[in-house]
Amino acid sequence: MMEDVGQPLLAFDTSTPTARVALVSPVGVCLAERAKTAARHSANLLALVDELLREIGISIGGLAAIACGAGPGSFTGLRVGLAVAKGLALPTDRPLVLVSSLEALACDLAVASPEAPLLLPCLDAGKGQVYARLYDAGTGQGPRPLGEGDWVLSPGDLCRMAVDAAAGRPLVAGGTGLDRYLEIFRSGLADDACRVSLPGPSTGAIARLARQRMAAGEFDDIESAVPRYGRPPDITRPKKAVPGP
Repeated sequence: MMEDVGQPLLAFDTSTPTARVALVSPVGVCLAERAKTAARHSANLLALVDELLREIGISIGGLAAIACGAGPGSFTGLRVGLAVAKGLALPTDRPLVLVSSLEALACDLAVASPEAPLLLPCLDAGKGQVYARLYDAGTGQGPRPLGEGDWVLSPGDLCRMAVDAAAGRPLVAGGTGLDRYLEIFRSGLADDACRVSLPGPSTGAIARLARQRMAAGEFDDIESAVPRYGRPPDITRPKKAVPGP
């Protein structure tokens, strides 16, 4: 499998209700982009990809790689996104590169608030919870995660944990998780920490993180790659049939 770093990336993310798809040049320029909000991405993701390829006049085989946000986020959205990424990569021998959707959102927050020392990307996890992680924005090399692993917490618990971890340093939060529980975040964090309706994770951030992995020679195995769910999917076991009299 060979990648051509001079060719554009196909980058997309389906961790939220809005599927975002783009073709991004090697220097980070968005060549074409599509976005669509839907309850399920299975009906529109391939169509969005097809529109982009036709617009630019390129085939999947002409891409450097396929970059996909791996989550955490919507269970169904992540499954659809990775299934499409694998389905495009396998027959065309294109590399697959997965990146954290939370880290991509942290990159978006860093662009929106370049002076913020700490970043708290928040993605709606459903069931009254939020996926989040605290990032240090002052490294000079892009956001760097603090602590071990992503958090999946109630909004109130997340605010308390973030405040404790920040230890008095200002932070900026944003994403679908903050949007859904904005009043809780406003009372749990300083007002200037809230950024409402920040679009993302953006395809630009997905592509940038993917290029960094590619430069380090890091790619994902198509057969074994799985989404980064954040918590185990709910499984309902079928009820046993009750024997008749």
